[in-house]
Amino acid sequence: MSVSLDPVALSNLTGQTSRVAPSKQPHTLRLQTSSLRALWVTTIALSSFAGMPVHAQATSIPYKYLLHAQYDSPDAAEHGVPPSSIQGVVDLSRAWRLALEYDHTYLAAISEQAATQTQRQQGRSALLPQVQAGYSRSKVKGTVEQPSMGRRLSSDVSYDSTNAYVQLQQPLLNYGRYAEYRRGVARAQQGTAVFAVKQQQTGIRLATAYFNLLLAYDKWGLQVSLTESLESQTKALEARYRQSEGTSTDVQETQARLAVARADVIAADDQLRVAARELQALVGAPVDTVATLTRDFPVLPLIPASLQQWLERSVNNADVRSAQEAVRVADAEVDRAASRYFPTMDLVASYGKADSENLSTLSQRSNTFIIGIQVNIPIFTGGYNTANVSRARLDWRRLQQELDATRERVQATITRQYTNVQGGAERISALQAAVESSQLSLDSAEKSFLYGATSNLDVLKTQDKLYQAKYQLVKARLEYLLAHMELASAVGELESVQFDRISNVYLGPAISLNGKQD
Repeated sequence: MSVSLDPVALSNLTGQTSRVAPSKQPHTLRLQTSSLRALWVTTIALSSFAGMPVHAQATSIPYKYLLHAQYDSPDAAEHGVPPSSIQGVVDLSRAWRLALEYDHTYLAAISEQAATQTQRQQGRSALLPQVQAGYSRSKVKGTVEQPSMGRRLSSDVSYDSTNAYVQLQQPLLNYGRYAEYRRGVARAQQGTAVFAVKQQQTGIRLATAYFNLLLAYDKWGLQVSLTESLESQTKALEARYRQSEGTSTDVQETQARLAVARADVIAADDQLRVAARELQALVGAPVDTVATLTRDFPVLPLIPASLQQWLERSVNNADVRSAQEAVRVADAEVDRAASRYFPTMDLVASYGKADSENLSTLSQRSNTFIIGIQVNIPIFTGGYNTANVSRARLDWRRLQQELDATRERVQATITRQYTNVQGGAERISALQAAVESSQLSLDSAEKSFLYGATSNLDVLKTQDKLYQAKYQLVKARLEYLLAHMELASAVGELESVQFDRISNVYLGPAISLNGKQD
């Protein structure tokens, strides 16, 4: 026969609901009505010690918080050992799974979450019997003088004294111990919620690093293309000048712009190297080849389309859940602090064995067995209890206010990311039109320059506008994808499916970073 201490069932039995307490919750009244419930729980714990095993509910990361990584990467023979370099094409989906294996921040969060789960067992231990034992051994030597017929006789004394005992103490009515159990469960649940926060943050960090790498690569490519175009223009203008068909001013203007473009290539190359190193820090090894954006960029409809529906999902936000669990921990801490006002009753059983001698008795042995009830009644603690309860209540109030602030912040974040997605789609369409228009303007400016209708400086300015529009278009597309992921994270729904979807729909062509950077 076994007794299950399921925290959910236990909270229902003891009347402790799992929702966050309102700001005016009467903690003292709840303490007075929960003492008998604590007695019932400790009775179960005592029966467990007597021979019926108690099974604590296994704590694991909730399925909804998991991003379902599949550690089937062939990049390393042993899990946790980063490869020297990642072979093959790395898209966003594969980068995410590599980050779950090798990102040190995420691995630290896993260890932290596992450590917090021990709080549940620590809290449960307060309800179980406490057993301690002791043993002492001493040797007595001395001299005894006794009067005898007018004389004093002395004799040497030497004997051993041993004492051993074992004591068991089981709380019967101790609301402080029960409050410690509730606090341990709350801390374990808070640890799971905090892990969910860090898991969502890892996803956003990975997506940001990956998109920054793609943006840096496109910027570098555009700068190289612009530089090559300016080099061709410089050669053509120099040839026209030698044939007396152009001016030295045109050549000098183009050469000056070419020098700036070459400097921009160096800066873009540095940014590309830094972006690649930031991604490497997350995936555990240098990345040689990555998947970049496809030529076609479909703008998918946002589901659900209503902002209000997204705001309603804010209850699933990882930060909100973490703040709620922090309030529950503080609520249990208030109960624990106030429990010092209540008397405690413990079952105490001890067995002792002593073997000693004295001056009048040799080889005195005693065996004692004591069982009884120990009652402690707090009377006065110098004001400590009052101050401690006030501190706990103020901490609870502070965390409740922080929870409200977190909810407001999450609502604002959802609104911002929702507008970023909706506005991003419109901005992409506008920038696509701007690129097409800039290309037509450049073609017209080049033809006009050949016929002398416009200056070379106008051609250079039009060319700069074209490349700037192309860069802004790539940036807008990546920001649109990142806004999608941040919106999913804001409602606690950033999972592996988002990474897979972006990789399948928006990523395709492979680019070699080594070939471009060297």
